[in-house]
Amino acid sequence: MRASHLVLGSERTWADLAGCVASLVDASVCLALLFLPSAPATVDRLCIILLDPITCIIVYWALYRRLDDIRPIWAELGFYLLILGTLFLTCRNVLEESASLNLRPLSYSTANDFDIVVELIVIFTLPFGLAIYAWLIASSPPLRRWLGFMIGVQAVLLPIAFCSFAFPRLGDFASSELCAVYALILSVSKAMWFLSPVAGSKFAGG
Repeated sequence: MRASHLVLGSERTWADLAGCVASLVDASVCLALLFLPSAPATVDRLCIILLDPITCIIVYWALYRRLDDIRPIWAELGFYLLILGTLFLTCRNVLEESASLNLRPLSYSTANDFDIVVELIVIFTLPFGLAIYAWLIASSPPLRRWLGFMIGVQAVLLPIAFCSFAFPRLGDFASSELCAVYALILSVSKAMWFLSPVAGSKFAGG
């Protein structure tokens, strides 16, 4: 067992605490985006969109700290996919909001081509990273497995939302307020999961 995992008590680490706080902040971001109008774009909405990936990356890092002791190769692969997908998704969202605010106007053809490329990158990174983490959590006896199944649902909804042209009704559902509420519940669930002690002493030792 690595000595770098600093223990807070009850087999929780500082990484767990950071993940819990980041999850709660992410839940606040989801709540704010749920009530802020999507149009017209505002500077407040842009700032919130910039805050969201920071909290997500911290949460992914905290998840990686737990999963790295179980299957390190898969945990590292999932982490890289999640970081790459999050960065490209943020880039897409920021450019869309900036264009709406007339901060960085783009021609239709340029914006459309860029959206297609970025969405393809996101589809082939973020859902697969989420699926890997969902599998690792759900199949790991020392961990609280219920979070793995919740992340698995998110891994399914995300590509459906981006492929709305192929599944229009499912795409509308994946982009609906109901799924935004699910994202809020998932963030709170992650915070609770990080506070739940890990079974056994595998993750706590030095």
